[in-house]
Amino acid sequence: MNKMNFLVKNLMSKNVMSIKGDATLDIALKSLNTNSIHRLPVVDESGSITGIITDRDLRLAVDSPFLPETNDERIEKLKHHTVSSIMRPNPITIEDSAPIVDAVKLMRVSNIGGLPVVDNKGRLCGIVTRSDLLDLLIRILEPVPPQN
Repeated sequence: MNKMNFLVKNLMSKNVMSIKGDATLDIALKSLNTNSIHRLPVVDESGSITGIITDRDLRLAVDSPFLPETNDERIEKLKHHTVSSIMRPNPITIEDSAPIVDAVKLMRVSNIGGLPVVDNKGRLCGIVTRSDLLDLLIRILEPVPPQN
């Protein structure tokens, strides 16, 4: 892989799941679980990112060792609250044309596991995660031998 390919747009996942702020928290939880992901960018009608919600945010919203509730009761409560009520507004993002090293530095300094990727108009176009970066590191350190 040459250095010219070390751009966020060449590493990011393009089929990124997102959610609207007016969706209920049970829908967010279902989306995270169904797609085996840890974070959902929150977008407005134009596709611009307005926030982010993570599996940790949802756990904190429902888990309390002091409340003797069943999982069904917790899920029922999630139906009465929207994503915008617990999302983190104005998340850290990176442009798709940025070098991957910038994404790595930003994730390290901010101590986050994923970065929503935006185009030059600020619309969500992908996501780059810690797993994507580790996969790249494996490809660099353990290249596949050329096929004859």
